Amino acid sequence: MSKVRVLLCATALSGAIVGTLSSAFAQEERNDQLARTVVSTSATIKPGDVVVISGGRHTIPLMEAVAIEAQKAGGMVTMFLTTDRVVRSFNADVPEKYLDQAPRFLAEWLKHVDVFIGLPNVEDPQASIAGVPEARFAKAAKAGEVVSNILNASPVRGVFIGYPSSQEAAANRLDFATYEKMHWDGIAADYNQISEKGKTLRNALKGAKSVRITSPNGTDFTFSVGNRPIFVDDGIITPEKAKSKLIFVRTVTLPTGQVFFAPIETSANGKVVVPKNQCRYAPLTETSFEFKNGKMENFKAKDGLDCFNETMTPYSGPKDILGFVSIGLNPALKVIEDGGDYRPGNAAGMVWIGTGQNELYGGNNKPPGGFGFPIVKSTVQVDGKTVVKDGELTL
Repeated sequence: MSKVRVLLCATALSGAIVGTLSSAFAQEERNDQLARTVVSTSATIKPGDVVVISGGRHTIPLMEAVAIEAQKAGGMVTMFLTTDRVVRSFNADVPEKYLDQAPRFLAEWLKHVDVFIGLPNVEDPQASIAGVPEARFAKAAKAGEVVSNILNASPVRGVFIGYPSSQEAAANRLDFATYEKMHWDGIAADYNQISEKGKTLRNALKGAKSVRITSPNGTDFTFSVGNRPIFVDDGIITPEKAKSKLIFVRTVTLPTGQVFFAPIETSANGKVVVPKNQCRYAPLTETSFEFKNGKMENFKAKDGLDCFNETMTPYSGPKDILGFVSIGLNPALKVIEDGGDYRPGNAAGMVWIGTGQNELYGGNNKPPGGFGFPIVKSTVQVDGKTVVKDGELTL
């Protein structure tokens, strides 16, 4: 090899090493900064708090950063770790008779946990559920009610942190660079600004007699809010929020930014049209149905109808009754349908509705089950006042 070629190879190798180290340092700095935000703002960890941090193998660097920062704040930290392989095995391989085992031990532990910080357990969520019958998930969900039943009475403050993966990006039909940048930009958004918009929207919705949601695709239905609580996820758990008897007042997600609530179920009437959605990561297209006194009727879909029916069938109870409505607040998150299949619920102005379980939202639908639907470019009117116009917040 000539001296020139040796020099060029050495230069290229040096550049690659510097680039890799620079990326690693940037990631470490980002994790450290996020960890400080989680501990001081989102979770408000105090000396003596019992802190549990849960996640998957791919999230270990961020878990470590949060654990270290929590310890510095006086938290007593335990880490729960799982892997894609273990989760997949539970979903697909565990004998069905064991899916009914209620995790009572976890319900007992949570009575003594002050802060639960959850990161994604799997790097490839699509692979973790592929080919698994919905009946298995229904059994596990039923057994898991022993945990959800005690959450309001527990002292837990919850922080759930998203962690982007190339597999998730592919599932949303986005290139990883675009997906990852938007995710971290969403986490770095101004929480105080989001909080102010959330409070304004909550005040508009509180006690509303008539909320109307329309869209250019044909959605047009109404419902009332009544005396149901309106939750604001703004990334901040204040001391006042930490004392609430409702778990979702004490819980935030990152990226943050969402107002959500359980409407009066039987008040919903009108039509819903959703051109694009997903069912178990497969396309669910040209969906339409009506709400009649809160109940979903005349459901149709061009693609994915079998998947929808198979997903709903194993569940009993009010799985087809209006369960929740959410409106996004985060300006850094965007809906991408041209060149992607991405409709994040926290994106500013993005509306999702869902059927089924809503007990922890203050609703009457108790057993597990239900389905969510994105209403893109929607307009939301609250007692005649427009709060969302063509998918944009007007507050």
